[in-house]
Amino acid sequence: MLHFTTKIAEYIVKYYNINRIEADMMIEDEYDYIEEEFNRGNEDVKTIVKELISIYMVA
Repeated sequence: MLHFTTKIAEYIVKYYNINRIEADMMIEDEYDYIEEEFNRGNEDVKTIVKELISIYMVA
């Protein structure tokens, strides 16, 4: 799971121009969602990041 969340953070930083600290905070805040998707077998980083970004754009 640690490797998976690292890949998510790297994707956020690279494609959404958000600094690493903010990306880590997003992941920490939504860890339950990420863990649930990971356990379902959804390991598509791009899809999960899109959901995280949409959550944070609404907030």
